[in-house]
Amino acid sequence: MLKSKEAYEFICKGINRKDKFDEFETLFGQYKNDTTEDTVNIKKVKQRDNDGDIKRFAANFYKSSIVNYKGYVQGASQADKNRYSEVIASTLLSKNLLKTWTDLKPVRSNHFDTNHSPSEIVDMKKLQGTNRKEEILAKLLFYQREVDGLGYIFDYQTPLKATQNDSYGKIDLLGYNTDDDCYSVIELKYRPSGSEETLLRCVLEAYTYYKLLDLKQIKSDVDHAGIKALKKELPKYKHTDKSELVILFDEKSCTDDDGGVETNLLLRIDPVVVDKPNYPSKTVVSQQYKECQELINPSKRKNLRALCEAILKQESKLKQIRFVVLRIEDIDKAVPLKNVQNWSSELDRSYRAETLLTIPSKG
Repeated sequence: MLKSKEAYEFICKGINRKDKFDEFETLFGQYKNDTTEDTVNIKKVKQRDNDGDIKRFAANFYKSSIVNYKGYVQGASQADKNRYSEVIASTLLSKNLLKTWTDLKPVRSNHFDTNHSPSEIVDMKKLQGTNRKEEILAKLLFYQREVDGLGYIFDYQTPLKATQNDSYGKIDLLGYNTDDDCYSVIELKYRPSGSEETLLRCVLEAYTYYKLLDLKQIKSDVDHAGIKALKKELPKYKHTDKSELVILFDEKSCTDDDGGVETNLLLRIDPVVVDKPNYPSKTVVSQQYKECQELINPSKRKNLRALCEAILKQESKLKQIRFVVLRIEDIDKAVPLKNVQNWSSELDRSYRAETLLTIPSKG
């Protein structure tokens, strides 16, 4: 049976970066030369959901630095098929490694024991007093609830791990797509200076989180304020076992001279001086937006598209994968958040979204 170190080695060889195999121990928590049993005994790692070693590969591969590589494989021509992300996507498919994700199962007994509430009273100045701007943006979308072009947001930072030893992260946003009647597992990417993560990383992270989410808990929950609001405020809402993966990202972060006041998702980007607008030193287009423009072109990013289609074929309850750009609502249409104190029409915004590409399930 294929082991996680063998799977990772396939990928490293495929991109001509055998040197990156040295990251295996840190990434997967297993020594390169150890057996799975030895590693578990030595480190006393308790992973109740990871009975099989290969699950470690599926659960952690998106974190690997190589998944975020841009450019072309060293020694290969600068053809689209030789991009790092394209070769990795191709290897996942040709070596049948994508199938390992089917073994991932939810482990947390309650995803919604966090006391998250869309109507909790918060102070915008205190909220913005941190460098964790992606998390702040996620909270603001959660407080806004309905985001045109995206859906109804009913939770943020949804936990997936059962114990502190689990390596799983948190889902950035959970939503309900009112147009397609399905839940949205949303992977948000944002940095004031421009996010640099690849779409390959985004897709694999969103897919991993989807596999670790127990949707039935949404139906059975009776205490989570966001779920209560979802059921109350959407008359046509109906629980479903269908979902979509959504990659949500900024188009660009602009300088003041480039019109940042009219386009930037956040203006309070300085955690020390939160009562004045701040702008990046140069205008930067996000990596996700650049790659999505290429993915829209049928002649480019073919292996990434094939990977998305293979994920959808593998998961009968996934309806689609959407690539969505987040934008600010027209300033004159912005609606102040009632629960957010010190919300300012000059510094704060409402949001809308625009779907650039939808890859549908063919099932």
